Formats: sequence, structure tokens, C-alpha cells
Amino acid sequence: MTRILFRKSGGILGQESETDIDLNKLPDSTSQELMQLLAESNFFKIPQNLIDHSTPDEYEYTVTVEADNTHHTVHATESSASESLRLLLDKLSSLAKEGNSNALHE
Repeated sequence: MTRILFRKSGGILGQESETDIDLNKLPDSTSQELMQLLAESNFFKIPQNLIDHSTPDEYEYTVTVEADNTHHTVHATESSASESLRLLLDKLSSLAKEGNSNALHE
């Protein structure tokens, strides 16, 4: 079972959203896309904290992935995330906005 906890905060309005995504409950195509984005970003090898400083009005992200007996958390901002990590963050933001997951807060 793979589960992704996603939190996005900040921005101009200081908005915050948080969502809990169980990949087993998503359509296969969406689940496979997320798994591919995790692999392409080498998510489990990314340092836990990528935030050295944040820019005013910039979004901050916290992503925790729990897969089998492994879990890893990454804290990043829009400017500190690599291109491959930004693709994952964009997809998770989209899912949270669309409500295609079990949202905790939106």
C-alpha cells in the first residue's frame, strides 16, 4: 500500500491545503502516473529539508510518502524543488484541488 500525505501552504493569500492520498483508491492511470513521478524525482533520495530560505508569497510543500515499511518526508518551496519534484508537486496540487483524494482539509 502506498499513501501520500501532501500539504501546501503560503502563497499571496496564505492559503493552506492538506490531503491524504491512498494510491489504491485512485484510478489505475492516476496511481501509475504518481508512481512514475515519484520514481523520476528519486523521491526517497531527496534530502528531507530543501528549504534554506523562503521567498515572500512562495508556496511551501510537505510531502510524506508511506510505501510498505518505508516512509520519507520532503519539505520544499517552489524555488528549491528540482524540475522533476515540481512535476510531482504540480500533480499533487491538482489532485488536492480537484478533490480526487481523501481530503483532510481544503
